[in-house]
Order: sequence, then C-alpha cells, then structure tokens
Amino acid sequence: MRVTLRDIARRACVSTSTVSRVLNGYPYVSEATRAAVWQAAQDLGYPLNALRRPRRATRTVLLLTYYRVVPHDEPDMYPVSGHLERMISSGAQSVFESHGIATRIQRTDMQAKEARQYADDPAVTGLILMGGIVDRDFVQNLQALGVSFVVAGAHVQPLRVDCVMADVFRGMEQVVTHLIERGRKRIGLVNGPPTTTTSEEKYKGFRLTLCEHRLPFSPEQVVSADFKPEAGYEQTLRLLAQVQDLDAIVYAHDAMALGGLCAIRESGYRVPADIAITGFHNEEIARFTDPPLTSVHFDARMLGVIAARRLCMMIEEPDGENWHILLPTSLVVRGSTEGRSLSVE
Repeated sequence: MRVTLRDIARRACVSTSTVSRVLNGYPYVSEATRAAVWQAAQDLGYPLNALRRPRRATRTVLLLTYYRVVPHDEPDMYPVSGHLERMISSGAQSVFESHGIATRIQRTDMQAKEARQYADDPAVTGLILMGGIVDRDFVQNLQALGVSFVVAGAHVQPLRVDCVMADVFRGMEQVVTHLIERGRKRIGLVNGPPTTTTSEEKYKGFRLTLCEHRLPFSPEQVVSADFKPEAGYEQTLRLLAQVQDLDAIVYAHDAMALGGLCAIRESGYRVPADIAITGFHNEEIARFTDPPLTSVHFDARMLGVIAARRLCMMIEEPDGENWHILLPTSLVVRGSTEGRSLSVE
C-alpha cells in the first residue's frame, strides 16, 4: 500500500505541509520536528533514497482562481473577475519572487475532493485562493489536511481562516451616503451573486445606510447578477420595471454598471439627471464611460501583496493564528452622480 504524506503527518503528529517542507529540505523547521518526520517516514517505509540525494528544493505557491462549467440553460452566477485576479496575482508574485518562491496560476472549480491533491503534492508549499468566490467545503478540507493557504478577496464565514479583503461594507456605506447627499432618495442595488461573501457585505452596507438616513426599503430594490455588462443590462431593466421612481442605482461592479447605463438610456432616462449610477472596483473603464462612472476604489494589487506576505509568514513561522485583514476603500466621484443639489434630511 502506497504511503502518503498524510500518513507520515498522522504518525509524526504534524501537518501535511510540514511533512512536505521536511522531506524537501526547506528551512524554518525545528530539529525536533524534522527528526520526528524522518523517523515516521522511515517507520512507514516511505522511499527516502531519492530525497537524500543532494538537490535544491523548489518551493511553489499555487494561485488558484475559481471557475465553474455552466450548462447552457443555467445562468452563470459564478464569473471570474479577471481584473481583480490579475491585480491580486501581480501583487502576490512580487512578494513570492523576493522570497525565492515560484508561483503558478491554476484554475479550479474548488471541489472539496480536490483539496487532497494539493496536500499530497510535495512541490506545493501553499495556496492563495483568489477572488470573491470560495467554496466552503473545499476550504474545510484544506484545513483538515493541514495545507497552508490565504484567501485573497473574500472571507469564508463561519470558518476561521486567514483572509485579506477590501472593506466592501464600508465602501457601500460611502457610495450610498454620497448619493443621499446628492439628493437621491429612491436607490436600487444591482448586487453580485448572492452566494459570495462580498455580496453579503455590500447588501448589509446598503441596507444599514438607507436605515440610518430613514429612507424606505423594499426587497424589490435589490436584484442579483453576475459581474458582466449583459447581466447588468438585464437586471437593470428588471429593476426599472419593478421599482417606481428610482433616482439612483448602485452596481456591485463597474462592468455591471456599463450594461446598466445602456439599459437606463434605452428606457428613456438620462444619467445622471434622472438616475445617478455608481460602480465598484474603480476599473480603468470607469474613466471612459459617458458620463464617467463614480466608483468605489480599493487597492486590489495590495490584496495580493498582503496575502502573500501572510502566507510566507505562515510557511516560515507557523503561529496557528487566523488573520482577517480589511483594506480601506475610498470613493472616486465622477460625472455619473452629478446633476442635483445637496439635500440631506
């Protein structure tokens, strides 16, 4: 029967990732732990001859990005935000390069059973899970198998895991307050997929801010879509049909706002004179819409930098802690929210 790294980890009472580091000659492992792992491997009959040959160990971190194969007749509510993940990977790679750690970007549907392949691969030192969509069962299995990882762009409630994300709750407060200060009182939200943690936080920020300003709310004011222009277009038409007298719409992503802008104009409304619109992420396209798009900004590249720094710390100095790091947001005001005087009650 084939002996696995998990078998050795159980016998030595350490994590699978620690076994991988010991067998591949990585530093930052105590001599007592190193001796226990080697003894367990020898007792179980793990083939050690090849490992004892002098060689330079290569440490690799996988940057995982979510994808899901969607049947043609099923709405795609699990998109990949390419810009966000490109920025996260850019920041992470700059840190890992300075630590002499190789990186590889890999797409995955994050099925729970896939966690084992990362635990049993001795070349994999750790993982960065990029983006706002993270499967809870997949993460639980990674934890159970002792894989070092950091989530960049979301959190995974109620699990206690290391994560770095933008403070999107605060970002939503900022943008809704801005609209109210511009005299908007009937505000709709085109949110992201309801299963994402970032969408949950945006919804909470939206509801709380309306409540604080004593503005009315009904469930019809919120619709969900994926982060694509066509989805923003379709859900904006739905929102306009089911809510009377809308004078502002908040979009959970700039790409959605692009489609929404077309839908609003095709419905006979002017932006921003009749309906103000705002986006999220402050991507480059926000500067070039007509009118330019007011959007919530956060440093996506810094998400990757901090996630990578935390993972390096976990690999080199394991502390057993779980860090939840929030990066600040700011509002970039452009022409899509102009057109009315201040009016705050």
